[in-house]
Amino acid sequence: MASQVLSGSSNVSYTNNTGQNVRIVINYMSGVTSGGSTTLTVNWAGVSATGLFNAIGRNLATSGIISTANNGLITSSSNSALPTELMLAPSQTFSAICGAYNIVVIPEAG
Repeated sequence: MASQVLSGSSNVSYTNNTGQNVRIVINYMSGVTSGGSTTLTVNWAGVSATGLFNAIGRNLATSGIISTANNGLITSSSNSALPTELMLAPSQTFSAICGAYNIVVIPEAG
């Protein structure tokens, strides 16, 4: 089976029905803003992770530190981390609450 490209403007969902392991490579994924924070939530193989990000992606230069300033002084900050490459076994799922995205699904057999 050939690689599959998933692209869209909001939220993504994928179920591995290839019968083999697949690699999920997030080339680009933007966050969604709610309540003054921009976040991304990624779910895969029963795991869920949320981070404060404007965007993530492979080979994408970005900072995972969100700071709040008050009169020039940083009053709070948060470090976040999300994966940009994952592996799924057969029947496992991947989804994300996000804005725009571009993802490649690569079967183990190439």
